[in-house]
Amino acid sequence: MTSFKNCPTSMVLLLAGLCNPVFAADLAVKQTPVFEPIEGASAWTFDVGGYAFIPLSVEGTSTVDGGAVDLDLGPNEVFDLFQFAVSGRAEAWRKRGVNNGSAFGFVLDGQYVNLGLSNQKIGPASGGTVKADIRQGVVDALIGYRFASLSTGAAAEQRIEFDVTAGARYNYLRQKIQVIPGLPAPFTANLGEDKHWVSPVIGARANFIFNDRWNLVLRGDMSGFGVSGETLSWSLNGIAGYRFTDKATLRIGYRIYDIDYSSGTGSNKFAYDVTQHGPYAGLSYRF
Repeated sequence: MTSFKNCPTSMVLLLAGLCNPVFAADLAVKQTPVFEPIEGASAWTFDVGGYAFIPLSVEGTSTVDGGAVDLDLGPNEVFDLFQFAVSGRAEAWRKRGVNNGSAFGFVLDGQYVNLGLSNQKIGPASGGTVKADIRQGVVDALIGYRFASLSTGAAAEQRIEFDVTAGARYNYLRQKIQVIPGLPAPFTANLGEDKHWVSPVIGARANFIFNDRWNLVLRGDMSGFGVSGETLSWSLNGIAGYRFTDKATLRIGYRIYDIDYSSGTGSNKFAYDVTQHGPYAGLSYRF
């Protein structure tokens, strides 16, 4: 294996996995309990917003065209390669009383990231350069079921909600590397390819609502299960929410994410086996 820190080309091989989706925006808390029926109001609530996951550490192994590289990225390496990212989440849930029956919902979560390296010099005097184009997109389409909403205090808004979700995850990954060694071998080597795959995903969430301003979400999900080459991906999240207006909520937390994906053999092998963790931040709007 080659050490990542000593190989600029290798720095980009796995960073497309920096963002993977997981669940991002959780239901905001209103002064009136979120799922308590309100006369004249719609039977549904909607929550939309944007979020970001910022890895402080990325560790694992990347394999492209049969070549494996050990990764050990810190914040500086991540930000050096960052080009562009956008992500968002939308949820729709049917309102109900705090302790009255079940609730159903729908979740759509999408994320896209672009990382790159342009004309990075390689070798002490050969004049060689390397370019990299790394892109990843992930879309989750989920059905949710709230199987419990339990009061925990005298105030109606104090409660714990438990949700489960299941659905499909679409993954798009591009890893393309162009190496121009320079003299004495003035030729170009093009490595990498595009990957598309769909895998099942399941998740669970516990939402601890303390009052009309604050809540805490503990959430996890798993996907892959050997489908489409994705052995297993999982994430754990702890997210605190603060409702600073009637409809807007700020969310800050921490995430651990792990992915294990592989396809091909020999010189055609393409694989990710990476663990990353870091802070999470998002802003959502509820109506």
